[in-house]
Amino acid sequence: MITAMGEKGIYTLVDAHQDVFARRLCGEGVPDFYAENKDLKHSCEGIIGDTAWLIGACKSMNDFDLRYDSNGNPLVEDCVKNPFVGYYPTVESESAFQRLYDNIDGVQDAFIGYWNAVSAHFVNNPYVIGYDPLNEPFPANFYDDAGLIL
Repeated sequence: MITAMGEKGIYTLVDAHQDVFARRLCGEGVPDFYAENKDLKHSCEGIIGDTAWLIGACKSMNDFDLRYDSNGNPLVEDCVKNPFVGYYPTVESESAFQRLYDNIDGVQDAFIGYWNAVSAHFVNNPYVIGYDPLNEPFPANFYDDAGLIL
């Protein structure tokens, strides 16, 4: 497809597009096994987290009253009842991004491996003008470290 478009004058930026990290978080992009519920935080902790929770800012995916399929993913029809941007600041989403940034359980290593394979595949394609390794990254768990929001 990239070559066919390139031959028509359309160049491609290869993008690992994600929104809210993974399907498990009402998002898309990263395989669900990197966002297993057992590996993620589900509540805010500490002074920042407790204060955020008091003003309604620190939500868990559990606060959205979602139904789940047999794979443990929320049903799409339930997810779309809320603006997807509201799932980004959930403690689970922030926890998932933190796992990527801190390379917990090799999540970052796997992500780098993915990009190594993708870039090796397209290295000689003259119609690829670049790569966007992580579309719309979130600053990770700012409930634990408020400095991350800056």
